[in-house]
Amino acid sequence: MAERQIADNTMIDDDEINLLDYWRVLVKRKLLIGIIVGVALVGSIIYSLTLPPIYASTASIFPPQQEGGMSGIASQLSGGLGALAGGFLGGSAPVDQWLAILKSQAIKDAIINRFDLMTVLKAKTMDDARNTVGGMIKVSKAKEGIISITVEDKDPQRAATLANALVEELDRFNKGIVTTSGRRMRVFVEERLKGAKDELRTSEEAIRGFQEKNRALKLDDQSKAVIEAMGTVKGQLMAKEVELQTLLSYATPNNPQAEILSTQVKELSERLRELEEGKTNPGHSSQKDIFIPTAKIPNLSLQYVRLLRDAKVQQTLYELLTQQYEMARIQEAKDTPTVQVLDVAKVPEKRSKPSRRQIVMLVTITAAFLGVVVAFFMEYIERIKREIV
Repeated sequence: MAERQIADNTMIDDDEINLLDYWRVLVKRKLLIGIIVGVALVGSIIYSLTLPPIYASTASIFPPQQEGGMSGIASQLSGGLGALAGGFLGGSAPVDQWLAILKSQAIKDAIINRFDLMTVLKAKTMDDARNTVGGMIKVSKAKEGIISITVEDKDPQRAATLANALVEELDRFNKGIVTTSGRRMRVFVEERLKGAKDELRTSEEAIRGFQEKNRALKLDDQSKAVIEAMGTVKGQLMAKEVELQTLLSYATPNNPQAEILSTQVKELSERLRELEEGKTNPGHSSQKDIFIPTAKIPNLSLQYVRLLRDAKVQQTLYELLTQQYEMARIQEAKDTPTVQVLDVAKVPEKRSKPSRRQIVMLVTITAAFLGVVVAFFMEYIERIKREIV
């Protein structure tokens, strides 16, 4: 027990001796350490004073809103860029789309050309200008979805101007996409509308010819119900198919709206099949069917039913396409802002960097550590020389 206590006291004495030796080395080399720290301190102060001040200006915008409205093309148009998510940017969230657009080459090029930044930044190539502008722009989003656009520049006025210009370019980009999609839809629906109008006229002429040939033909209430229901459902089905074809002309099948339309087409197809078979509520066979199957309608009446049904289909299709055509025309001519600004970028009064205090403190602490290392290294070299001698 006594031996262990003696050993512990010996270790403590050794530690005290080692610490004392370290302190002696620092005192011995204090002039060297002081010179290193002093030179670093003065150098860091001079260096920090020569750095040009950088100013940061920030604009904040609300996240894109997906507006409600009618399904199909209507929701595609009212939703703006957000509704085109799946087609253009792989189905990502609208906020992420805007972040990607703000960082895109298209926006950088627009800013560079608009403000002649190649000359201002003295860039030799467009790639150099893009890299420099990309380093000046910082885009981020908060938890609430608010998007912040920050521009750092030596000129505080230009920092604010560029931040606000980025918001404007984002809005212009969005309008271009929405207007282009509206124009595509308008052209596509316009062509289909002309065909639907001709087919409706043909159906009406066929009904008139049938009536003139067979005189007046009266249908029972069930047959009329079949005509109305089947014509309406089939017209809606054809309209949905037109909407889906229009959307797939510029978007991918993974587009959320395309998936919704595909589901609606399947549901309407199933509903039409049920009507043709005389079913109204499949899965409840005990319930008496309201509609009779078309196969049970008398032959002459069946011909008349089919003509009326076709006319009803074309009429429903024509009405829906007319609505879609008008909405596409409105969207094509629409020039309302797509971006809601929360905070306009203002000219900053204080620099954001460099932080001269942080630079001086960091350099000084590093120099002090380096001075201690150099001091112990020189002491080590001196000890080796003494041992050799």
